[in-house]
Amino acid sequence: MKEVFLILLAVFGFAVSFYIWNKVHREKKKLFCIIGKGTCESVVKSKYAHLFGMDNAVIGMAYYFFIFAAAVFLFAYPKFLLLDYVSLSEKFITGAAALVSLILISIQLFVLKQTCEYCMVANATNIAIFMAIILL
Repeated sequence: MKEVFLILLAVFGFAVSFYIWNKVHREKKKLFCIIGKGTCESVVKSKYAHLFGMDNAVIGMAYYFFIFAAAVFLFAYPKFLLLDYVSLSEKFITGAAALVSLILISIQLFVLKQTCEYCMVANATNIAIFMAIILL
């Protein structure tokens, strides 16, 4: 039932990323955090909030949609997991996302010295997806 767990994580991650994007870019409101100094603005508006010229929240939503679609497909057609390149691809893609998440966490803690709990939750979700792929 790894696929069901991945579907749940993908939906959760998408919701968090959408909330960040919607609040900051669509509603143009400040993203207030409970932990820290009360605002996530210094994180979500920093130069590290974009990767390859795209907002990290948008990249996150695309990633979570991909994970959702792949998990639904693999739930419906589990024999595809027996193919080496499918198994290797899921490990590579989720591993890359987890690595980027660890880098973004490090940037928040050591470079910006500010944290955004929504960003941390999204990053933790990426790591959890990778761990699910490896361990389940």
